[in-house]
Formats: sequence, C-alpha cells, structure tokens
Amino acid sequence: MIRTLADVARDPKRAPLLAGGIILIAFGMYGMLFLSAHPSALRLLSLSYMGVSTVVAAWLYISSPTLYIGFVWWLWFLSPFVRRVIDYHLGFYTPPSAAFSMLAPYAATLVILLDLPRFGRVLTRRIGVPILICFAALLYGYLVGMTKVAPFRATTVMLDWICPLLMAMFLLVRWRQYPALRSVFRTTFAWGVALLSLYGIYQFFMAPPWDALWMEGSGMTSVGKPEPFEIRVFSTLNSPGPFAMVLMSGLVLLFDGKGLVGRLAPIPGYMAFLLSLVRGAWGGWVLALSFSLLRLQNASRGRVIAILVLITAVTVPIIMSGEIGDQAGERMETFSNLEEDGSLQARQHMYSTVGVELLFNPIGQGLGAQTFDSDFVTILFQLGLIGGLVYLGGLLMMLIPVLRDTPSTDRFAVLASGIALSYFALMLMGPQVVGIKGCVFWSCMAFAVASRRYHDEYAPPEDDTSLEPPPTASSETATAQ
Repeated sequence: MIRTLADVARDPKRAPLLAGGIILIAFGMYGMLFLSAHPSALRLLSLSYMGVSTVVAAWLYISSPTLYIGFVWWLWFLSPFVRRVIDYHLGFYTPPSAAFSMLAPYAATLVILLDLPRFGRVLTRRIGVPILICFAALLYGYLVGMTKVAPFRATTVMLDWICPLLMAMFLLVRWRQYPALRSVFRTTFAWGVALLSLYGIYQFFMAPPWDALWMEGSGMTSVGKPEPFEIRVFSTLNSPGPFAMVLMSGLVLLFDGKGLVGRLAPIPGYMAFLLSLVRGAWGGWVLALSFSLLRLQNASRGRVIAILVLITAVTVPIIMSGEIGDQAGERMETFSNLEEDGSLQARQHMYSTVGVELLFNPIGQGLGAQTFDSDFVTILFQLGLIGGLVYLGGLLMMLIPVLRDTPSTDRFAVLASGIALSYFALMLMGPQVVGIKGCVFWSCMAFAVASRRYHDEYAPPEDDTSLEPPPTASSETATAQ
C-alpha cells in the first residue's frame, strides 16, 4: 500500500487528481459535520479541518510542490474565516487556545521541515545563509523564552516567527522551478485579491453575524463596531492590518497580472483596500510601486504606468462615491493632521521610553514576551541585543541584494522586491515579520533571489513572459550553489 502511494506521488498526473479527491471527500465530511448542531460535531470539525489540511499539504508537498505552495496560501487566507463560522454555529466565541482550525496554515507550513535533511545543507551556502542566521537567532530567543516566559507561550509564538522562514527556504531551494512557482503565486494572489476584497465589501455593507460575534468576543475595538458601515474591513483574516498588507501585496503584483481575473480584481481590490483604513498599507503601496517604477526597464515601466492610469480612471469614480468615499476621505484627512494623530504619538512615546531600556537588554526577554508597535523594538526586546542584531543582520543580508540585484527584465521579481522594501519600512509601525505578513515579506524576498539565480544560470530572453524551466533541470534534486 505504501509503495503504491509512493508511486502515485511521483506521478505528476495522478497525484494532483488524488489530492483533489481527498479535498472533495474532506469537504463532504465538513458538510456533514457542519449541518449537525451538536457542539461536539462542530468541535470535531475544527480538529478535522486542521488534520485534513495537514494531510493534503503533505501529499501535495511530495507530489506537486507548486500546488502545495498555492494550497498553503489559501489556508493562510481562509482559516480565520473558517474559525469564525464554526464559532457562529457553536453560538459562542472560542478563545485562541481552543481554536484548532487556526493551526491549519501553521501545520501545513511546518510540513517543509520534513524535507530539512534533504535540503538543509542549502542553508550553509550563500543563497541560504541569511535564513540560517535568522533561524539561529530565533532558536536563541526561543530558549530564552522557555525560561523567562513559559514553554507553551514561547512555542506558539515560535510558530509565528519560523513559518515565514520556512516559506522562504521552500522557494530558495527550488529556484530552478522559479517560473512555475511564480505562476502559482501570481495566480493565487490574483484570486485572493478578488475573493478577499469582494467578501470585505460584503462585510462592510452587511456586517455578517459570524464576524459580529468574533468582533464582540475578541474585544478588538480597533476593528470598529459590528454594524453595517462601521466595520474596518478585515475580510477573511483576523484584523484590518494583515488584510490590508496582504491586499497591498496582491494589488502591487497585479501590475504583472495575467488573465481576466488579474485584470478585473483591482476594481473590488482597491475598494476593500481603502475600507481597511490602514494608512501604513496605503503608504506601503506607494513605496512599493515607486521603487518598482524606478527599477523596471522602460517597456515594463510604460506598461505599469498604463495599467495605473486605467485603474485610476475606472476605480476612482466608484471609490470616491457613497460610504466608501466618506470613510476613506475621513481617514486620509489624518495625514495632514499629524499633531492629533493618537497612534503616531503613541509610537513616539514608545520609542522614547523603550529605547533606553533596549540598550541595557543584551540577553532579551525571549519569544512570547511583550510586543510593541514596531518590529525593530519587538525584535530587540525579545531577542535582546545579541539575538536581535543577528536576526536583523540576516534579514538585511537578504534584503540588500534583493533591492540592488533583482533583474530589471523580470517585472514580477521587481514588483516583489518593491513589496519587500515596503514591508521593511513598515517594520517601524508594527509587526511585519511574523504570521501571514511575515510569510508575504520573506516569500517576496525569496522570489527575488530565486529570479536572480534563475536568470544568472539560464540567461533567458529579456521578455520575462517567455521564461520557461529548462527541460533538463531536475528541480527536486538540484540544490543551490
């Protein structure tokens, strides 16, 4: 039986079909459990969602890595929504410690660890050294957190930190598959922008009861009120911040969009993007696009500008009318009134009070300790000067070549490097290296590195749309130099 499954896993045609069958069976099971009003069945649904998602992810990882990465991204996009719907049918808010459905994207991402013995040596080579350095810093912070905070707390927080690095490692060791991975990533984010933004608009106008229950139970006042026209849109994610940053990344990547979805998704995308009311993400979009325009070749730059003009002509009249325009206009006015900006003043106070403490914090408080509205402060506070500077050093070792050396002929890679720059800049304003935001950040850097390596190795034509994987490349066994 095991040998038969192994043979199927190696078959590029049969393996995805079997994975699709497993997914359909899982949805059937979910449907039967969902129709049951019994609390035990609904709790079983939460566990089975995590378990089946992990099994499918492991199967796809073995059989089709490109499909695996797309599947994992959808788990990151949708798992918070699944949790809220289950809570709604249970009739009460489930605390994070009991919301097992939320563990699905983490468990699916940790599948990458199974392949560490095969690809681990890549971390000791130039392409993977920054990842190895960051892993070492996190291991240090984890050990400190185990003693200073609590083992369970340090372990759960470690998942938030390590998953982005694993996603980056997955892409780096498969740089020979760059065109295929790029295509899946681009398609996933095009559909993600479309579906997440459409639901976000529905959420704003209708205030669905499952979202209202979660808003009340979580006690997050920053998401607005659980009433129509009063919600700061967070769509299928857990809060406006991650939603806005994911949408920002997708909207930037859509300047290299393909197909009908890639061309239509920006219309609802920018509407929902404004309704999130996250100014940092708005500024990040401007920074990412500005950097990309400076780096792109003339032909690609002209295409991006033409798309931008077309999007502006179509979406601005829609966006600036009605409730959407009112909400966005009020939020934009705060850019010109920074003296009364409470969040800005709070960050200034945080930097002035915590800055001195960080200088006398060489060991750190460990993973799971207090977090701040600045990744730089959180990193130095939790990892200390020792681990924090090591982690930031590894990050910069990867980011600087991305900004400097990404091929200007590859429009997708340039856009990804612009997104990475905006995430790094926004580390001043909040957490960007953990959870789903960290996965976007590190994945964009990894794509840019993989693009440069792929171009250097195979010297494809200048038109990046013609990139094809070489017929003799063995993507699963080849490793980086």
